[in-house]
Amino acid sequence: MNNICKKLVFIELNEINLDIVKKYSLKLNLKFFDNFFFDNLKKTYSEKEYDLLEPWIQWVSIHTGKTAKEHNIFRLGDIKNFNQQQIFENIEKKNKSVGVICSMNVKNNLKNPTYFISDPWTNTESKPGKWNNYVAKNLARMINLNSNKKIPLSVYLNILIILLVTFRIKKLKTYFSIIFQSFSKKWFKALMLDLLLHDIHIRKLKKREPDFSTIFFNAGAHIQHHYFLNSIFFRNKKVKNPEWYINKLEDPIKDMILFYDEILFEYTKIKNYKIMLATGLSQKPYDRVKYYYRLKNHSAFLKILEVNFLKVEPRMTRDFLVTFSNKEDLDFAVKRFEEINSLNSSIIFKFDKRPDSIFVTLVISFEIKDTYNLTIKENYTIPFKSQVVFVALKNGMHNDEGYFFSSSNSNVNHVKDIYKEIQNFFK
Repeated sequence: MNNICKKLVFIELNEINLDIVKKYSLKLNLKFFDNFFFDNLKKTYSEKEYDLLEPWIQWVSIHTGKTAKEHNIFRLGDIKNFNQQQIFENIEKKNKSVGVICSMNVKNNLKNPTYFISDPWTNTESKPGKWNNYVAKNLARMINLNSNKKIPLSVYLNILIILLVTFRIKKLKTYFSIIFQSFSKKWFKALMLDLLLHDIHIRKLKKREPDFSTIFFNAGAHIQHHYFLNSIFFRNKKVKNPEWYINKLEDPIKDMILFYDEILFEYTKIKNYKIMLATGLSQKPYDRVKYYYRLKNHSAFLKILEVNFLKVEPRMTRDFLVTFSNKEDLDFAVKRFEEINSLNSSIIFKFDKRPDSIFVTLVISFEIKDTYNLTIKENYTIPFKSQVVFVALKNGMHNDEGYFFSSSNSNVNHVKDIYKEIQNFFK
Protein backbone atom coordinates (compact mmCIF):
# COMPACT_ATOMS: atom_id res chain seq x y z
CA MET A 1 0.00 0.00 0.00
CA ASN A 2 1.00 3.70 0.22
CA ASN A 3 4.52 4.53 1.41
CA ILE A 4 5.35 8.22 2.07
CA CYS A 5 2.08 10.15 1.98
CA LYS A 6 1.09 13.65 3.01
CA LYS A 7 -2.67 13.09 3.11
CA LEU A 8 -4.92 10.66 4.93
CA VAL A 9 -8.07 8.66 4.16
CA PHE A 10 -9.77 7.23 7.24
CA ILE A 11 -12.14 4.36 6.39
CA GLU A 12 -14.80 3.70 9.02
CA LEU A 13 -15.83 0.10 8.33
CA ASN A 14 -18.46 -0.17 11.02
CA GLU A 15 -18.42 -3.33 13.20
CA ILE A 16 -16.87 -5.66 10.61
CA ASN A 17 -15.35 -8.81 12.12
CA LEU A 18 -11.95 -8.73 10.50
CA ASP A 19 -11.02 -12.01 12.20
CA ILE A 20 -13.74 -13.64 10.10
CA VAL A 21 -12.58 -11.71 7.03
CA LYS A 22 -9.12 -13.24 7.55
CA LYS A 23 -10.62 -16.74 7.52
CA TYR A 24 -12.35 -15.97 4.22
CA SER A 25 -9.11 -14.51 2.81
CA LEU A 26 -7.58 -17.99 3.02
CA LYS A 27 -10.31 -19.24 0.66
CA LEU A 28 -10.72 -16.21 -1.59
CA ASN A 29 -8.33 -14.24 -3.80
CA LEU A 30 -8.62 -10.87 -2.04
CA LYS A 31 -6.75 -7.72 -3.07
CA PHE A 32 -7.31 -5.25 -0.20
CA PHE A 33 -7.63 -7.79 2.61
CA ASP A 34 -4.25 -9.32 1.87
CA ASN A 35 -1.30 -10.43 4.01
CA PHE A 36 0.03 -6.88 4.26
CA PHE A 37 -3.32 -5.71 5.64
CA PHE A 38 -3.54 -8.42 8.29
CA ASP A 39 0.13 -8.05 9.25
CA ASN A 40 -0.58 -4.41 10.12
CA LEU A 41 -3.92 -4.98 11.83
CA LYS A 42 -4.35 -4.38 15.57
CA LYS A 43 -7.17 -5.20 17.92
CA THR A 44 -8.87 -2.44 19.87
CA TYR A 45 -11.23 -2.53 22.81
CA SER A 46 -13.91 -0.23 24.20
CA GLU A 47 -16.24 -0.11 27.18
CA LYS A 48 -17.18 -3.35 28.95
CA GLU A 49 -20.78 -2.40 29.82
CA TYR A 50 -23.01 -3.83 27.09
CA ASP A 51 -25.31 -0.79 27.10
CA LEU A 52 -22.32 1.31 26.02
CA LEU A 53 -21.41 -0.98 23.11
CA GLU A 54 -23.28 1.05 20.50
CA PRO A 55 -21.59 2.38 17.36
CA TRP A 56 -22.91 5.91 17.90
CA ILE A 57 -21.09 5.91 21.25
CA GLN A 58 -17.82 4.33 20.14
CA TRP A 59 -17.41 6.44 16.99
CA VAL A 60 -17.76 9.55 19.14
CA SER A 61 -14.88 8.17 21.23
CA ILE A 62 -12.81 7.78 18.07
CA HIS A 63 -13.67 11.29 16.89
CA THR A 64 -13.04 12.97 20.25
CA GLY A 65 -10.34 10.91 21.96
CA LYS A 66 -12.60 10.42 24.99
CA THR A 67 -14.17 7.38 26.61
CA ALA A 68 -17.96 7.09 26.62
CA LYS A 69 -18.26 8.43 30.14
CA GLU A 70 -15.93 11.32 29.31
CA HIS A 71 -17.78 12.55 26.23
CA ASN A 72 -21.20 11.64 27.68
CA ILE A 73 -22.87 11.09 24.29
CA PHE A 74 -25.08 8.00 24.54
CA ARG A 75 -27.71 8.47 21.81
CA LEU A 76 -27.52 8.77 18.06
CA GLY A 77 -27.94 12.44 17.14
CA ASP A 78 -27.01 13.74 20.59
CA ILE A 79 -23.65 14.96 19.28
CA LYS A 80 -25.39 18.32 18.69
CA ASN A 81 -25.04 18.85 22.48
CA PHE A 82 -21.26 18.27 22.38
CA ASN A 83 -19.33 21.54 22.56
CA GLN A 84 -15.77 20.27 22.60
CA GLN A 85 -13.41 19.62 19.71
CA GLN A 86 -13.70 16.66 17.34
CA ILE A 87 -10.82 15.37 15.24
CA PHE A 88 -12.18 17.19 12.18
CA GLU A 89 -11.91 20.68 13.71
CA ASN A 90 -8.55 19.75 15.25
CA ILE A 91 -7.12 19.02 11.81
CA GLU A 92 -8.74 22.08 10.22
CA LYS A 93 -7.05 24.29 12.83
CA LYS A 94 -3.72 22.99 11.52
CA ASN A 95 -4.62 24.71 8.21
CA LYS A 96 -5.52 21.36 6.65
CA SER A 97 -8.56 20.75 4.44
CA VAL A 98 -11.16 18.23 5.63
CA GLY A 99 -13.85 16.15 3.90
CA VAL A 100 -16.46 14.00 5.68
CA ILE A 101 -18.91 11.49 4.18
CA CYS A 102 -21.57 10.22 6.59
CA SER A 103 -19.35 9.70 9.65
CA MET A 104 -21.63 8.54 12.44
CA ASN A 105 -22.82 10.95 15.14
CA VAL A 106 -20.66 13.86 13.98
CA LYS A 107 -21.48 17.55 14.46
CA ASN A 108 -20.44 19.82 11.61
CA ASN A 109 -18.34 22.47 13.34
CA LEU A 110 -15.99 22.94 10.39
CA LYS A 111 -15.53 26.52 9.22
CA ASN A 112 -14.74 25.62 5.63
CA PRO A 113 -15.16 21.88 4.88
CA THR A 114 -14.03 20.65 1.50
CA TYR A 115 -17.22 18.59 1.68
CA PHE A 116 -19.45 17.45 4.52
CA ILE A 117 -22.40 15.06 4.13
CA SER A 118 -24.04 14.21 7.44
CA ASP A 119 -24.99 10.71 8.49
CA PRO A 120 -28.66 9.78 7.94
CA TRP A 121 -29.59 10.10 11.62
CA THR A 122 -27.88 13.29 12.84
CA ASN A 123 -29.36 16.75 12.43
CA THR A 124 -26.30 18.73 11.33
CA GLU A 125 -25.64 20.89 8.28
CA SER A 126 -24.24 19.35 5.10
CA LYS A 127 -22.21 21.73 2.98
CA PRO A 128 -20.99 23.49 0.96
CA GLY A 129 -23.80 24.09 -1.50
CA LYS A 130 -27.32 22.78 -2.05
CA TRP A 131 -26.15 19.53 -3.66
CA ASN A 132 -24.55 18.12 -0.51
CA ASN A 133 -27.72 18.95 1.44
CA TYR A 134 -29.81 17.27 -1.26
CA VAL A 135 -27.67 14.12 -1.09
CA ALA A 136 -27.75 13.99 2.73
CA LYS A 137 -31.52 14.55 2.89
CA ASN A 138 -32.39 11.84 0.39
CA LEU A 139 -29.93 9.28 1.71
CA ALA A 140 -31.52 9.81 5.13
CA ARG A 141 -35.02 9.30 3.72
CA MET A 142 -33.98 6.14 1.87
CA ILE A 143 -32.23 4.57 4.85
CA ASN A 144 -34.88 5.48 7.42
CA LEU A 145 -37.67 4.15 5.18
CA ASN A 146 -35.75 1.02 4.19
CA SER A 147 -37.61 -1.20 6.67
CA ASN A 148 -41.00 -0.24 5.24
CA LYS A 149 -42.65 -2.43 2.65
CA LYS A 150 -43.57 0.60 0.52
CA ILE A 151 -41.05 3.35 -0.14
CA PRO A 152 -42.47 6.40 -1.99
CA LEU A 153 -41.57 6.65 -5.66
CA SER A 154 -40.17 10.14 -5.05
CA VAL A 155 -37.46 8.65 -2.80
CA TYR A 156 -36.36 6.25 -5.53
CA LEU A 157 -36.36 9.05 -8.10
CA ASN A 158 -34.18 11.28 -5.94
CA ILE A 159 -31.73 8.46 -5.28
CA LEU A 160 -31.68 7.75 -9.03
CA ILE A 161 -30.74 11.39 -9.68
CA ILE A 162 -27.87 11.15 -7.19
CA LEU A 163 -26.79 7.87 -8.77
CA LEU A 164 -26.80 9.31 -12.31
CA VAL A 165 -24.72 12.29 -11.19
CA THR A 166 -22.16 10.37 -9.14
CA PHE A 167 -21.72 6.88 -10.57
CA ARG A 168 -18.63 6.10 -12.62
CA ILE A 169 -18.69 4.20 -15.93
CA LYS A 170 -15.97 1.84 -14.68
CA LYS A 171 -18.39 0.69 -11.95
CA LEU A 172 -21.31 0.05 -14.32
CA LYS A 173 -20.82 -3.72 -14.19
CA THR A 174 -20.75 -3.67 -10.38
CA TYR A 175 -23.96 -1.62 -10.24
CA PHE A 176 -25.78 -3.95 -12.62
CA SER A 177 -24.61 -6.99 -10.66
CA ILE A 178 -25.75 -5.60 -7.31
CA ILE A 179 -29.09 -4.33 -8.63
CA PHE A 180 -29.82 -7.66 -10.32
CA GLN A 181 -28.96 -9.70 -7.23
CA SER A 182 -30.91 -7.39 -4.89
CA PHE A 183 -34.20 -8.69 -6.32
CA SER A 184 -33.63 -12.10 -4.71
CA LYS A 185 -31.02 -11.27 -2.05
CA LYS A 186 -32.13 -8.39 0.18
CA TRP A 187 -28.69 -7.74 1.63
CA PHE A 188 -27.49 -6.41 -1.72
CA LYS A 189 -29.73 -3.35 -1.21
CA ALA A 190 -27.54 -2.31 1.70
CA LEU A 191 -24.41 -2.88 -0.38
CA MET A 192 -25.92 -0.71 -3.10
CA LEU A 193 -26.11 2.26 -0.73
CA ASP A 194 -22.50 1.79 0.35
CA LEU A 195 -21.45 1.61 -3.30
CA LEU A 196 -23.24 4.91 -3.90
CA LEU A 197 -21.49 6.50 -0.91
CA HIS A 198 -18.16 5.14 -2.14
CA ASP A 199 -18.64 6.68 -5.59
CA ILE A 200 -19.65 10.02 -4.06
CA HIS A 201 -16.52 9.90 -1.92
CA ILE A 202 -14.11 8.81 -4.66
CA ARG A 203 -15.32 11.59 -6.97
CA LYS A 204 -14.94 14.26 -4.30
CA LEU A 205 -11.63 12.87 -3.06
CA LYS A 206 -10.00 12.88 -6.49
CA LYS A 207 -11.44 16.24 -7.51
CA ARG A 208 -10.94 18.24 -4.29
CA GLU A 209 -7.97 16.36 -2.74
CA PRO A 210 -8.52 17.29 0.92
CA ASP A 211 -5.72 16.65 3.39
CA PHE A 212 -8.01 14.47 5.51
CA SER A 213 -11.08 12.60 4.35
CA THR A 214 -13.26 10.06 6.08
CA ILE A 215 -15.99 7.73 4.82
CA PHE A 216 -18.41 5.64 6.91
CA PHE A 217 -19.63 2.27 5.61
CA ASN A 218 -22.53 0.61 7.47
CA ALA A 219 -23.88 -2.09 5.12
CA GLY A 220 -21.53 -4.73 6.52
CA ALA A 221 -22.69 -4.15 10.10
CA HIS A 222 -26.29 -4.44 8.89
CA ILE A 223 -25.55 -7.70 7.05
CA GLN A 224 -23.71 -9.24 10.00
CA HIS A 225 -26.54 -8.27 12.38
CA HIS A 226 -29.11 -9.96 10.14
CA TYR A 227 -27.25 -12.86 8.49
CA PHE A 228 -24.18 -13.69 10.57
CA LEU A 229 -25.39 -17.25 11.23
CA ASN A 230 -25.35 -18.00 7.50
CA SER A 231 -21.58 -17.61 7.31
CA ILE A 232 -19.83 -20.83 6.34
CA PHE A 233 -17.92 -20.52 9.62
CA PHE A 234 -21.10 -20.58 11.75
CA ARG A 235 -23.28 -23.11 9.94
CA ASN A 236 -22.58 -25.88 12.41
CA LYS A 237 -23.94 -23.84 15.32
CA LYS A 238 -27.13 -25.00 17.05
CA VAL A 239 -28.93 -21.72 16.31
CA LYS A 240 -29.75 -21.37 12.61
CA ASN A 241 -31.73 -19.02 10.42
CA PRO A 242 -35.01 -20.61 9.27
CA GLU A 243 -35.42 -21.47 5.59
CA TRP A 244 -38.29 -18.97 5.19
CA TYR A 245 -35.82 -16.23 6.16
CA ILE A 246 -32.84 -17.17 3.98
CA ASN A 247 -31.67 -20.21 2.03
CA LYS A 248 -29.17 -22.16 4.15
CA LEU A 249 -26.68 -22.24 1.24
CA GLU A 250 -26.54 -18.45 0.90
CA ASP A 251 -23.58 -16.66 2.48
CA PRO A 252 -24.19 -12.88 2.71
CA ILE A 253 -20.99 -12.49 4.74
CA LYS A 254 -18.93 -13.74 1.81
CA ASP A 255 -20.83 -11.43 -0.56
CA MET A 256 -20.16 -8.49 1.74
CA ILE A 257 -16.42 -9.23 2.01
CA LEU A 258 -16.01 -9.55 -1.76
CA PHE A 259 -17.82 -6.24 -2.21
CA TYR A 260 -15.69 -4.33 0.30
CA ASP A 261 -12.49 -5.90 -1.03
CA GLU A 262 -13.30 -4.51 -4.47
CA ILE A 263 -14.21 -0.95 -3.48
CA LEU A 264 -11.57 -0.49 -0.75
CA PHE A 265 -8.82 -1.61 -3.11
CA GLU A 266 -9.47 1.59 -5.08
CA TYR A 267 -8.13 3.68 -2.22
CA THR A 268 -4.73 1.99 -2.47
CA LYS A 269 -4.39 3.33 -6.03
CA ILE A 270 -4.90 7.00 -5.14
CA LYS A 271 -1.55 8.79 -4.98
CA ASN A 272 -0.34 10.74 -1.94
CA TYR A 273 -2.88 9.20 0.47
CA LYS A 274 -2.16 7.00 3.44
CA ILE A 275 -4.97 4.70 4.59
CA MET A 276 -6.16 4.10 8.11
CA LEU A 277 -9.13 1.85 8.82
CA ALA A 278 -11.15 1.13 11.97
CA THR A 279 -14.23 -0.89 12.83
CA GLY A 280 -15.10 0.66 16.22
CA LEU A 281 -16.71 -2.55 17.44
CA SER A 282 -17.31 -6.06 16.13
CA GLN A 283 -20.08 -8.62 16.60
CA LYS A 284 -20.57 -12.12 17.91
CA PRO A 285 -23.38 -14.53 17.04
CA TYR A 286 -26.49 -14.72 19.21
CA ASP A 287 -27.28 -17.97 20.98
CA ARG A 288 -31.02 -17.69 20.22
CA VAL A 289 -33.37 -16.31 17.58
CA LYS A 290 -34.21 -12.63 18.07
CA TYR A 291 -36.83 -10.71 16.08
CA TYR A 292 -36.32 -7.08 15.08
CA TYR A 293 -39.29 -4.77 14.47
CA ARG A 294 -39.72 -1.10 13.60
CA LEU A 295 -42.80 1.11 13.92
CA LYS A 296 -44.49 1.52 10.52
CA ASN A 297 -45.47 5.14 11.08
CA HIS A 298 -44.13 6.85 14.18
CA SER A 299 -46.39 9.91 13.93
CA ALA A 300 -49.53 7.83 13.37
CA PHE A 301 -48.70 5.59 16.34
CA LEU A 302 -48.22 8.59 18.65
CA LYS A 303 -51.57 9.98 17.51
CA ILE A 304 -53.23 6.66 18.37
CA LEU A 305 -51.75 7.08 21.85
CA GLU A 306 -53.26 10.61 21.87
CA VAL A 307 -49.81 12.06 22.46
CA ASN A 308 -49.29 15.70 21.47
CA PHE A 309 -45.77 16.19 20.12
CA LEU A 310 -43.75 18.80 18.30
CA LYS A 311 -41.88 16.37 16.04
CA VAL A 312 -40.73 12.78 15.88
CA GLU A 313 -37.38 11.76 14.38
CA PRO A 314 -36.77 8.10 13.47
CA ARG A 315 -33.23 6.92 14.16
CA MET A 316 -31.57 3.55 13.49
CA THR A 317 -34.08 0.69 13.12
CA ARG A 318 -35.87 0.57 16.49
CA ASP A 319 -35.11 4.04 17.90
CA PHE A 320 -36.93 7.34 17.61
CA LEU A 321 -36.78 10.74 19.33
CA VAL A 322 -40.01 12.56 20.24
CA THR A 323 -39.77 16.29 21.01
CA PHE A 324 -42.46 18.28 22.85
CA SER A 325 -43.38 21.97 23.04
CA ASN A 326 -44.24 21.90 26.75
CA LYS A 327 -43.72 19.88 29.93
CA GLU A 328 -47.39 18.82 30.19
CA ASP A 329 -47.29 17.02 26.83
CA LEU A 330 -43.96 15.42 27.72
CA ASP A 331 -45.25 14.13 31.06
CA PHE A 332 -48.43 12.81 29.45
CA ALA A 333 -46.40 10.95 26.82
CA VAL A 334 -44.21 9.32 29.47
CA LYS A 335 -47.31 8.32 31.43
CA ARG A 336 -48.99 6.87 28.33
CA PHE A 337 -45.89 4.85 27.36
CA GLU A 338 -45.74 3.48 30.91
CA GLU A 339 -49.45 2.51 30.75
CA ILE A 340 -49.16 0.56 27.50
CA ASN A 341 -45.67 -0.85 28.01
CA SER A 342 -46.50 -4.56 28.14
CA LEU A 343 -47.15 -7.14 25.45
CA ASN A 344 -47.32 -10.85 26.13
CA SER A 345 -45.90 -10.11 29.61
CA SER A 346 -42.83 -8.39 28.11
CA ILE A 347 -41.70 -4.78 27.94
CA ILE A 348 -42.37 -3.11 24.59
CA PHE A 349 -40.37 0.11 24.87
CA LYS A 350 -37.42 1.48 26.74
CA PHE A 351 -37.35 5.25 26.94
CA ASP A 352 -35.00 7.92 28.17
CA LYS A 353 -36.68 11.11 29.40
CA ARG A 354 -34.95 14.42 28.65
CA PRO A 355 -35.98 18.02 29.48
CA ASP A 356 -38.05 18.44 26.29
CA SER A 357 -38.01 15.00 24.65
CA ILE A 358 -37.98 11.24 25.07
CA PHE A 359 -35.67 8.82 23.26
CA VAL A 360 -37.60 5.60 22.66
CA THR A 361 -36.43 2.11 21.65
CA LEU A 362 -38.73 -0.71 20.56
CA VAL A 363 -37.13 -3.61 22.46
CA ILE A 364 -39.39 -6.59 21.72
CA SER A 365 -37.27 -9.50 20.46
CA PHE A 366 -39.89 -12.25 20.08
CA GLU A 367 -42.32 -12.89 17.23
CA ILE A 368 -45.32 -10.55 17.39
CA LYS A 369 -48.41 -12.61 16.57
CA ASP A 370 -51.76 -11.47 15.18
CA THR A 371 -53.45 -12.16 18.50
CA TYR A 372 -51.21 -9.81 20.52
CA ASN A 373 -53.25 -6.71 21.32
CA LEU A 374 -52.09 -3.43 22.80
CA THR A 375 -54.40 -1.87 25.38
CA ILE A 376 -54.41 1.90 24.80
CA LYS A 377 -57.20 2.87 27.16
CA GLU A 378 -59.86 1.00 29.07
CA ASN A 379 -61.94 -1.03 26.57
CA TYR A 380 -59.78 0.15 23.64
CA THR A 381 -57.23 -2.23 22.11
CA ILE A 382 -55.43 -2.51 18.79
CA PRO A 383 -53.49 -5.42 17.24
CA PHE A 384 -49.89 -4.37 17.79
CA LYS A 385 -48.72 -6.26 14.71
CA SER A 386 -50.58 -3.72 12.57
CA GLN A 387 -48.33 -0.97 13.94
CA VAL A 388 -44.96 -2.56 13.20
CA VAL A 389 -43.01 -3.96 10.30
CA PHE A 390 -40.71 -6.97 10.60
CA VAL A 391 -37.13 -5.92 9.89
CA ALA A 392 -35.06 -9.06 10.34
CA LEU A 393 -33.92 -11.81 12.64
CA LYS A 394 -31.03 -10.57 14.75
CA ASN A 395 -27.94 -12.75 14.26
CA GLY A 396 -25.14 -10.64 15.70
CA MET A 397 -24.72 -8.81 19.00
CA HIS A 398 -22.16 -6.10 19.74
CA ASN A 399 -18.72 -7.02 21.00
CA ASP A 400 -16.23 -4.60 22.60
CA GLU A 401 -13.39 -5.89 20.41
CA GLY A 402 -12.62 -3.87 17.31
CA TYR A 403 -9.83 -3.49 14.75
CA PHE A 404 -7.48 -0.77 13.54
CA PHE A 405 -5.27 -0.81 10.45
CA SER A 406 -2.35 1.51 9.73
CA SER A 407 0.75 0.83 7.66
CA SER A 408 2.94 2.47 10.31
CA ASN A 409 3.56 1.53 13.94
CA SER A 410 0.73 2.61 16.23
CA ASN A 411 -0.03 2.60 19.95
CA VAL A 412 -3.78 2.06 19.64
CA ASN A 413 -5.48 0.05 22.38
CA HIS A 414 -8.76 1.68 23.39
CA VAL A 415 -10.79 3.05 20.47
CA LYS A 416 -10.27 6.57 21.82
CA ASP A 417 -6.55 6.21 21.00
CA ILE A 418 -7.37 6.35 17.28
CA TYR A 419 -8.02 10.08 17.70
CA LYS A 420 -4.41 10.64 18.71
CA GLU A 421 -3.15 8.37 15.93
CA ILE A 422 -4.92 10.52 13.32
CA GLN A 423 -3.79 13.71 15.05
CA ASN A 424 -0.16 12.57 15.05
CA PHE A 425 -0.27 12.02 11.29
CA PHE A 426 -0.68 15.79 10.83
CA LYS A 427 2.07 16.86 13.22
